[in-house]
Amino acid sequence: MAPCAAHTAGLAVLWIVWKSRNSMVFNNDAHNTAAIARMVRHHVELWLCRAPRRLDVEPLRLWCSTVMNLN
Repeated sequence: MAPCAAHTAGLAVLWIVWKSRNSMVFNNDAHNTAAIARMVRHHVELWLCRAPRRLDVEPLRLWCSTVMNLN
């Protein structure tokens, strides 16, 4: 995976883990691993929609469809 795509994927994972942790601590909401993975995939897909056209987003799309595949 390209360094830029790996950086974005890592940020997405950290962001969702952080949000899930805060939700658990402050709202007493528990998220299982599958739910967290779905949230990561959803956020990456949103970020891809907002990415500048000059960026190659295919590595992130591939990462979402393979690593984050829950089917």
